[in-house]
Amino acid sequence: MLGATYDEICGIITDTIATIGGMVCDGAKPSCAAKIASAVDCALTAFYLSKNRRVFQPGEGLVKENVEDTIQSVGRMGREGMKGTDIEILNIMLEN
Repeated sequence: MLGATYDEICGIITDTIATIGGMVCDGAKPSCAAKIASAVDCALTAFYLSKNRRVFQPGEGLVKENVEDTIQSVGRMGREGMKGTDIEILNIMLEN
């Protein structure tokens, strides 16, 4: 990845997660492209931040002590935390 070190790549992943980790999938297919573009833009910004040793620190939002634990935080949020959100999004879409 453009000559980034392992630590810089971990920083890129961490900064990307910290910035857009709470992005919600709302089932609206046309907006998926915009969300993907936002994620790519965020990852590029995270690349430059990490290359300059600017990485979110543990305790800032979903960020944990290492990149693997940070990824697990996002997984837990999606798996457990979004259960009620998924139902509410469906209710909004169905105008319930």
